[in-house]
Amino acid sequence: MPRRSQTYHVQLTVNERDTLLAYVDPEGVLDDVFANARVVGPLVNLELRADQLNELFQYLEATARFAQNESAMDLLARVFARLEAGLAGTADPGWHMLRPAITRESFTMKQGQYLAFIHLYTRLHRRAPSHADIQEYFRTSPPVVNETLKALQRGGFIARDPGTARSIRVLVPAHAIPELE
Repeated sequence: MPRRSQTYHVQLTVNERDTLLAYVDPEGVLDDVFANARVVGPLVNLELRADQLNELFQYLEATARFAQNESAMDLLARVFARLEAGLAGTADPGWHMLRPAITRESFTMKQGQYLAFIHLYTRLHRRAPSHADIQEYFRTSPPVVNETLKALQRGGFIARDPGTARSIRVLVPAHAIPELE
């Protein structure tokens, strides 16, 4: 399970959140977990400490098993499986390209600079940078860029569509990305 010192970014759909809160017992037990949730379109973004994440897992699993509605049980079981796989790093990549379930917010300083560059470049140009753009900015070699991007993807900080140019998407919330130096 989660380490104490880390912060976790969790995404649920509004429907998943509402279903969980409608069937969780006792009512209001997850108020602390959802207190600082940010809703962006159809997604609910949570920044959780390890103890809050453990609490979410505990009640999500229990609700998925004992909700008095079969469709709610199925939905919550899928959410539980997706979050568990995301935390373990065993998730189907396609699952997380659509919507990351969970990411750890602990990247190196170098990785943070790559995230900041990709985020800023995408905002300015309305498309993701190419590997050559990243290489030019950081004045490094193609293998270094490729390895750093792979590490970011393994860590759940970015997603890429295989075989598609300029498909890098930053999965870390904007407020958690460091300033570009």
